[in-house]
Amino acid sequence: MSAAPISKTSPPPGETLTLSAAVAMFGLLLLAYAVNAMDRMVFPMLLVEVRGEYGFSLEAAGLQATVFALGMGLTGLPAGWLQRTLGRKRTIVAGTVMFSVATALTTASTGFTDMLLWRVLSGVGEALQLAAIITVASSAFPARRGVAIGSINVAFAVGSVVGPSLGSSLLEGYGTWRAPMLVYGAIGLALAMAIVVLVSPRLTEINSSASSALHIGGAGTLLSRNPLVLAVITALFGLTDFAFIGLYASYLREQLSFTPGGAGFVIGLSGLAAFASPLGGHLADRMSPRIVLPVLNLGVAACGCALFLGPGSTAWQATFSFLFGLFASSGVYVAAASYLVKSVNGGLVSRAAGLFVTCIYVAAGVAGLLFSSLITVTGWITAGMVQVVGFSILGAALALILRPQLFSTTNTPQDH
Repeated sequence: MSAAPISKTSPPPGETLTLSAAVAMFGLLLLAYAVNAMDRMVFPMLLVEVRGEYGFSLEAAGLQATVFALGMGLTGLPAGWLQRTLGRKRTIVAGTVMFSVATALTTASTGFTDMLLWRVLSGVGEALQLAAIITVASSAFPARRGVAIGSINVAFAVGSVVGPSLGSSLLEGYGTWRAPMLVYGAIGLALAMAIVVLVSPRLTEINSSASSALHIGGAGTLLSRNPLVLAVITALFGLTDFAFIGLYASYLREQLSFTPGGAGFVIGLSGLAAFASPLGGHLADRMSPRIVLPVLNLGVAACGCALFLGPGSTAWQATFSFLFGLFASSGVYVAAASYLVKSVNGGLVSRAAGLFVTCIYVAAGVAGLLFSSLITVTGWITAGMVQVVGFSILGAALALILRPQLFSTTNTPQDH
C-alpha cells in the first residue's frame, strides 16, 4: 500500500513507535488530564474560603463549582473540528494551557462575573483536552480502544484523589485558597510544555488514510442510527450520574442524618470505583453493546433503588455507593465513550469523541437543577426513582436497538 500524503496534521514519515514508547507518551497525556481533575475536585473544597472572601450566596458558589460543565458541553463538538484543523497534539496542548491559565486567573477574580468566566474557560480547556485524548486513545491503540479510553477515567480518578488532599495541605500551609489554584495551574503549564517536547506526532496524529486502514466499517455520519442512539444514552447517563454526584451527599446528610465525615467516606467509595475503568473498557472491546450497555445501565438502576429505598446504615449506603461508581463511572461512562468512537468510521473518530463530551456535559449542566426540582415537587425517593433509576432503565432499553454489525472493527491483531 502506498504511503498516505503528509498533511499538517499527519505524523512525519519514519519508524512506527514501539508499544512501550507509545504507552509512555500516552501516560504523559493522562498525567496532564489528572491535573485537570485535581483542579476540578479541589475548587468545591475551597468554596468556604471563596464565599467568605467574596460574600457569595450558597447558590452562587455552587454555580461557580459546576459551571465548568457548561464550558465542556458547549465545546465538545467544536473540539472535533479543532482537532482536524490544528491536529490532536496541538489541541491537547491548547486545552491544557487554557484550563491551567484559567485555573490560575481564578485567583485574580474581582467578583462573581470574572470568576465565572475563568471557571467556564477551564471547562472549555478540559473539553479540548479530553476529546483529543479520547481520539488519540482510539487511534493509537486500535485493538484496545476500550481499555485505553478506560485508562483516561483512571487518570481522572487519580486526580480526584490527589487533588483535594494536596489542595488541603497547600491551603493549610499557605493560609490562602489561592495557593492550590496557582500550584495546579503551574503544574498544568509545565506538563503542556512536556507534551510539546516529549510526545511524538506519531502517537497523536493519524491521517484519514491510515485511520481507515486500522478501522473497518462504522457509520459515515454522526446522524446514523448507532451514533444517535449512543448520544441519547450518553445524555441520559449524564443526567443520572451528575444527579448522584451533585446531590447524593445532601441526601445522606439531610435525609439519613450522616455526619459530614460519614457522608464523605460513603461518597469517596463511589469515586474509588473509577479505578476499575479499564475493566469497563475491556468489556466494550470484547462484547456487544446490546449486552454491555443494558447490563451496566440496569446495574446503575439497581444501585439507585438500593440507595434510595434501602436502609440508611453506613454499611448499606457505602456498599451500594461503591457499586454505583463501579457500574456508572467504570462501566457506562467508559462503555458509552468506547462504543461511540467505534460506531463511526476512522475519519469521524474525533467528531464522535467531541459528541460524547457534549452529550454528557450538557446533561451534567442541567442534571442538578432537574433533580433538585423533582425533589422539591415529589421528594427524594420519587425523584431518585425517576432520574436515577428511570433514566438508567431507559438507557438500557435504547441500547437494545443498536446494530452491532455496523460498528467499526480493527484489522490489526495488536497495537503497533
